[in-house]
Amino acid sequence: MDEPIFSLGNVREDPLWHSDDWDAFSRFWEDLPLDAHMGDGGTYRRRKYSTISHELDGGTIRRLDHGGFLQSKEINRLNGGVVRRFEPVDPGLLDTVVLRRLLERFAGHLARTAPGDRPAPPVRRVNIHQHRITATGAESGNPTPEGRHRDGVEHIVMMLVARQGVSGGSSTLYDNAGTPVLTHTLTEPGEFIFLDDRTCLHSASPVRSAPPAVEGHRDMFFLEFC
Repeated sequence: MDEPIFSLGNVREDPLWHSDDWDAFSRFWEDLPLDAHMGDGGTYRRRKYSTISHELDGGTIRRLDHGGFLQSKEINRLNGGVVRRFEPVDPGLLDTVVLRRLLERFAGHLARTAPGDRPAPPVRRVNIHQHRITATGAESGNPTPEGRHRDGVEHIVMMLVARQGVSGGSSTLYDNAGTPVLTHTLTEPGEFIFLDDRTCLHSASPVRSAPPAVEGHRDMFFLEFC
């Protein structure tokens, strides 16, 4: 059985970034529309989604017509089996320094660590997800309402953009047998978990409003390398 492969870090430790770069990136979480495809009827998730191609040599980004987001029922027991259509990410997000550095960092890592008999492709398909999970006194938020799962891609970057007025939201990784191998709470903006989706499953605990806050939110950014 493959050993689970993952790493932790904080992208804001990159010395080439400035605080203004992060501010320009994080503001794109302020206008996310409600996710209308929640099988549990929840109104706690807001999101945008796009698929791009990324050229490692030169960093060219092209938006692709993704035709909606589809996961099988085997992967997503709650929302799978249905084509879900979401508002695309703002074009301005694709031009931010932060996104370009993220793609350069993680796509570059995958290229450097690719086995010799399977060199990394020069152009990668990447899914981009923006999530905001909200929590109020009346409704907690569930980052992974489908439970323990994998996304059906190769590698995933799960990065915290912001959390305000909430508790919970701990991420747990499991090996392919379902045994927990890591539980970690992302608390600082820029903190990430980078995992091989073929060797890890993942879940996250519910997010609840933390007194004295009446409501709060947890903003996440996901890159899925296909």
